[in-house]
Amino acid sequence: MSSKWEDFIDNLKDESGKLAKDELKDLVKNTKEDSEQFIKRQGEKLELYLNQLASREITKEQFEGYILDIKDLTELKAIEMLADAKARAQRLVNGIIDLIINGLVFLL
Repeated sequence: MSSKWEDFIDNLKDESGKLAKDELKDLVKNTKEDSEQFIKRQGEKLELYLNQLASREITKEQFEGYILDIKDLTELKAIEMLADAKARAQRLVNGIIDLIINGLVFLL
């Protein structure tokens, strides 16, 4: 069963092919299941903000600000992490940039 944010993403018109919907879903899922607590928490926040956006509880601008905060915090935290966790944190940062900032926010 899909969540509210997944339905919201699935229903976006994307004629330009900017949003890789399945990749975004995988990013959120994998981040929420990560063994590193910091990364897991960022995934939970990401899902929360996506749900709030889908429910129109926050604006596009608020959403973008929250997502940039997650990206910046993750980049800073990655400096402290061990190599394996650092690589996963960098995948989260890259996913936020590629899938959300350059994809989803463009469509909103």
